[in-house]
Amino acid sequence: MALDELRLARLRFEMETLAASDVPAFKGDMLRMALLWWLSEYWCPMPQRCRHGCRAPAACTFGQICEPPVDPSWPAAERRLMGDTPPPAYALWDGRDRRTHLAAGANWAFELTLAGELALRQIPAVVAAVQQGAEEGMGRIRLQSRVVRVAALGGNGQDGAEACLADQQPHEGGQTLTWQSYRLDDVAFGYGRGVAWAGGFAGPVHHLSLRYLSPVKIKERGEWVEAPEFGPVMKALVRRLRLLSVVHGAGEWPHAEWGPLLDLAETVRLEHDETHVMGYERHSKASGRQEIEGFVGQAWYAGADLRPLLPALWLGQWLHLGKNYVLGNGRYQIVDGK
Repeated sequence: MALDELRLARLRFEMETLAASDVPAFKGDMLRMALLWWLSEYWCPMPQRCRHGCRAPAACTFGQICEPPVDPSWPAAERRLMGDTPPPAYALWDGRDRRTHLAAGANWAFELTLAGELALRQIPAVVAAVQQGAEEGMGRIRLQSRVVRVAALGGNGQDGAEACLADQQPHEGGQTLTWQSYRLDDVAFGYGRGVAWAGGFAGPVHHLSLRYLSPVKIKERGEWVEAPEFGPVMKALVRRLRLLSVVHGAGEWPHAEWGPLLDLAETVRLEHDETHVMGYERHSKASGRQEIEGFVGQAWYAGADLRPLLPALWLGQWLHLGKNYVLGNGRYQIVDGK
């Protein structure tokens, strides 16, 4: 299937604060601003950096990864879904670190998921951009940090598998971030890993629990969803995977493969719900103050046999779903399946 060709890499950046700073409780917006600014510094070919959207996305690595243009050759159904905003090839996650003050020397971390071959080949440039941006100051608050270690996490976060890509090593009486040798094939993963994980269940899976770690905001028939009914959640996930596959090089995920998943999802019932709506406020020069909200918490589901849904659900854990996923929203975790 086409989705097999959509490869991901999960990078964990371990940081050390250089100077004490007050920081936002929800750090996704700060991380996104910093990432985009310093990646445009590396990749923007214009004499003056583009400040209001990429002006040459077809020829610019920054544009292709962070602000991809609509390609008329993409399938019409996917173009209707995305409108004029194709998804970027990344998702950020602040690990739910809600501290609002970081003392000098404090450790903190964040995760960056990259999607598609072009983004994966740019891992060294991404790390270099984060390193430079962290030292010069992130976001409006100018949080100054240094990169202590960069690791590629295994696709299954529960097994703890990871590979060190770079870490601080002694150099000329000091420390410097030093690359370790790695092969891209060793750090990349995709839908096939989800299939293998789902294959570990010996029999039918009748029950499933999802923990929504950051606000999930999705629509069903034009209305915002307030409870985590499984059908709308699965529709949002399928939509996310379809668009990422088309935009970032894997090709169209055929309806014959994802359609039956949505049919099955409609039969799955919400058995127990311990979610609630929460939100926070972000500030944007373009739109001013913006309220970010969605449901978080844990939900339990039941159905005849949920195994066909598991590979896509597994993969979606690292890609997020719904509105404002680029800020770290829509992150969820499969807690168990029985």
